[in-house]
Amino acid sequence: MSMKLFRGFLRDHLSFTFVYFLSHILVSVYCNFYISSSVQLTYMLSIYFYLFVIFMCFRLVRYVSTHREIQRLSDNVEVEEKGFTYGQQAVIDLIYRIHRTYQDQIYEIKTQTDNNHKLISQWIHNLKTPLSVIDLILQNHKMNSPLNAQALQHIEEEKDLILNMLNQMLKFFRLEHFTRDYTPEPVNLLESLRGVINSKRNQYIYNNVYPMVECRYERVMVMTDSKWNAVMLEQIISNAIKYSASKEETKYIHFRIDQNGDQVVLSIRDEGIGIEKVDLQRVFQPFFTGKNGRTHSQATGIGLYVTSEIARKLGHGLKIASEINVGTEVTVSYLSKMKESVT
Repeated sequence: MSMKLFRGFLRDHLSFTFVYFLSHILVSVYCNFYISSSVQLTYMLSIYFYLFVIFMCFRLVRYVSTHREIQRLSDNVEVEEKGFTYGQQAVIDLIYRIHRTYQDQIYEIKTQTDNNHKLISQWIHNLKTPLSVIDLILQNHKMNSPLNAQALQHIEEEKDLILNMLNQMLKFFRLEHFTRDYTPEPVNLLESLRGVINSKRNQYIYNNVYPMVECRYERVMVMTDSKWNAVMLEQIISNAIKYSASKEETKYIHFRIDQNGDQVVLSIRDEGIGIEKVDLQRVFQPFFTGKNGRTHSQATGIGLYVTSEIARKLGHGLKIASEINVGTEVTVSYLSKMKESVT
């Protein structure tokens, strides 16, 4: 039994204790002065005190037992009948009914949410099928009709945009079940980064944006989940390309990897339009697009939210800094393999 519970017991029985001793003192004094002066006041009060201690011990056992049974309700354990008073049993029954009602409602909501997620995920997968067919048609026409290559290139880019948005939604829904598909392991960050950069090759060329990687090491090992880390980097790079796109001049995205003690810091800096200072504090909120969302219709407000959630679940630090018409820099901090092996 904790001291907090014991203090609660004393507080709940304070009024009873006061009334008990006051009434018995008054009765003893009355008997001593008006009935018989031979009555030993100290003896009578001692008897009252011993009876009080015995009664309070019994009450304390019942109090602790009732409190324990109420606590069991929070663990979804059905309360056993243990001779509670009518009032105590009524309270326990009421709590149990409310608990069961809310459990049923939560289960119903969870089932409905899971079904909605499955429906939307299946719908997204079904949409990706015609996009794959469109891709095959585009490749075929590129080979047979070189005169229309530029128009087909534009169509292909729009197709890739739709595909990226569908994949983004899939990642958003999969975040809820992150722990089911999470395997922390040593990962070569430089190799993983190059893989993500290469996968965006067409997007770089189409938007006239090119990567510049700066790293003094060929192997930079960090503790992360390879798949989810790639998803996070892909989202950051996609945003950098999207908001740096320029047909007039070539822009660059600068990647820098530094080893800082037991941490590895990856910096991704673009030369894009930047983010307003007033929006920086909210860019990781879901569906927030800010001022840039009014000028870029492709903004969904999902990408950076997904990025921040992945970083949080992986235990990586994530910071963002930006200046209007200069660019945005996103910094990701990893634990290195060295620290993981020591601990």
